[in-house]
Amino acid sequence: MKYLRRELNQVEKEYLKQFGQDSLNRVVLHDPNTKDKQEVQDTIDILKDAMAKNKPLEQVPEDMWRLIEF
Repeated sequence: MKYLRRELNQVEKEYLKQFGQDSLNRVVLHDPNTKDKQEVQDTIDILKDAMAKNKPLEQVPEDMWRLIEF
């Protein structure tokens, strides 16, 4: 799992470099406390696919984001 977490951190850095530092601010990809390896791998794949297509993930609109309780 540590390897996947490191890979996710690296892919997130690459994503932010490509699309901007605020590009993941209002995107929910997975539970940050998950222990599910497949969930983390799916997140990595989603980010890599977005970068390959040069299309950032859609962010939740700010007004809706404020209503979400975490």
